[in-house]
Amino acid sequence: MSETVVSDRRATWSEVAARRAELRSKALDCGLSEPRLRDDGAVIVHAPDGGYRLTGRFATEAAGVVGTYVHVLTDDVPAAKTDAPPL
Repeated sequence: MSETVVSDRRATWSEVAARRAELRSKALDCGLSEPRLRDDGAVIVHAPDGGYRLTGRFATEAAGVVGTYVHVLTDDVPAAKTDAPPL
């Protein structure tokens, strides 16, 4: 089991946006596509499978890049139904 520690603080839009290029690269490395950035700093991704293994891996990588917890969700959930622009 992953030993990811979730911070009590979530990354802001500005913190995530400042690391866009690195996060896009990490998403691709994790097998995810179409990363988008919601106005609350959450990252929406498309996962090729129905599980959360790839998404969890990306969330861990994203936290390492940004320095705090980055909320990541897949585009198949109601909370992802938004017109968020590409990351």
